[in-house]
Parts: sequence; C-alpha cells; structure tokens
Amino acid sequence: MKLKTVSLLALSMAFPFSMPSLAQGPGSQEGWNLSVGGGLLFAPSYLGDDAYQLSAVPNIQVTYGDDFFASVRGGVGYNAIKKGVWRAGPIAAYDFGRDEDGGGPFVIAGDDTDDLDGLGDVDGTIEVGGFLEYDTRPLNARIEIRQGLNGHEGLIGELSMRTGARLVVADQPVVIRVGPDVTLVDDGYNDTFFGVDAGQSAASGLDAFDADGGLLSYGLGSTVVVPFNDHVAAVTFLSYRRLAGDAADSSLVEERGSPDQVTAGFFSQLHILASASASRGDRREPRGRSFA
Repeated sequence: MKLKTVSLLALSMAFPFSMPSLAQGPGSQEGWNLSVGGGLLFAPSYLGDDAYQLSAVPNIQVTYGDDFFASVRGGVGYNAIKKGVWRAGPIAAYDFGRDEDGGGPFVIAGDDTDDLDGLGDVDGTIEVGGFLEYDTRPLNARIEIRQGLNGHEGLIGELSMRTGARLVVADQPVVIRVGPDVTLVDDGYNDTFFGVDAGQSAASGLDAFDADGGLLSYGLGSTVVVPFNDHVAAVTFLSYRRLAGDAADSSLVEERGSPDQVTAGFFSQLHILASASASRGDRREPRGRSFA
C-alpha cells in the first residue's frame, strides 16, 4: 500500500488516518494554528487482514479559527454553517489506495503480506463530500458522506458519536473520549476492495466474489489526550471494528483475513503556532474526524 489504506482507515475507525488538535482552547481560536507530530500505529496490513504491521506515521495539522481545518487523516474541510451546536460544510480527503505487494514506506515492523497477489493495485482516490456535526461537549455526533472521484469511485458514509470526560491525573489534565462508529459504502467501493472477478480469481487463487454495498463496518473507538503544556501533548487510541455484509463475506477476508479489526497507536504533537486563547485545562479536538 502506498501510505497504507488501512493506516488511514484505522485512524478513522479507531484512518476509517482528522487527528485531534491538542492545543485547541475553549470556543474558537482566532487566526492560524499549526501543529506537527507523529507516532506509532499498529494496524492490519490491509483492511480485512488478520496480520498486523507497525508503522511510524507523520502528522501535520492546520486550522484557521473555527472555520478551516486540514490534516493528513481528516482531509480539508470548511465549516460553512455554524449555528449553535451545529456545524456543516464541504470536505475533501484522499484515500492512498492499496498496493498488491502489501508494502508501505512507513512500515517499521511486520512482514509484507502476499494475500493480495493477483488482485492488482487500487489507485489513490480523491474523495469529496460534506459533513454535518452536532457538538454539545462532551457529546459529539457526526455524519460525513464522500464520493470517490477516481480510484475506487465509491460512495462512503461515516457515522460516529463520541462522549468523554476531563480528568486530572498526577497534576496533568487528561481528556478521554469514547463512542461507536458505523461505516456504509456503495457497490463501487466494496467491489473495488473486496470483490474478486474471474481474472483476479485465477491470478490469486481466491474464489470469485461479487461484493455489493451496504454496511461496511461497525465498532467502538477510544482516545486519551494528555496535554503537557500549551505546545506539547500526547495521544493514545484504541479501536475495534467488525467488518460486516459483503466485506466480511468476501473470499479475501474469509480465506485469508479476519472481519475483526483492531487498531492501536500513540502520537505526540508539537504546536508551532497556537492562539493565546489555548488553555491547558480545556483542550478539545478541531472540527473534523478524530483519531478514534
């Protein structure tokens, strides 16, 4: 895989790879905010695999007040509608595709899989769409729909809910968030990643399978954020997702993988630019998808 589709999906499941802005203060921050960081991601080598790899994954995030957000995982989005607890607007993201050799430039441990031999590459995909978010703190619910313009050319719908609490542990503020996720896809997406046509069947040894759309996965994600000061914070996350429908029934998953998908990771974040309104005791995530 190029950056590993599963790595990005893992961060959304725990990608579905936006990552939390670890120095966001209460309310909206004025001006530009920039943070850089990276960490370790433990995830299946491809979506549906039963073997795991460890990757060192970078992250860059940019936000502008409560309007604009951009990150590796969350893509680029804009809060066009801001009314009370509601946010909505356009979003664009990038799916890095899948290479049949199972490799990736950020993998530091774990063998490349040969499960995908004969299935061909899945090209990277630009995805565009929109989101609707309801945020009352600590409850956050979000719906996001994106259409692939190339590559898989599929339609993806993600529904998530998070609730959490702020604690003080050893004099450090700790933010805990947990909640369910559901992902729905159309025929085009599922057939690209889980379908096996006659030619692929002959080349790979897998049974031919025509994958229709529907429920892709459901699960639970959790994130723990520890801000050490106004510029440095740490994030750990853990998620479990269960593939469902034709994704789970695919010959690729049944014969070589598993419907049970676990993702875990640890990230650190350094804020290069952060508004003076950032408060160490009230960190929050920016608009956009979260780690888990």
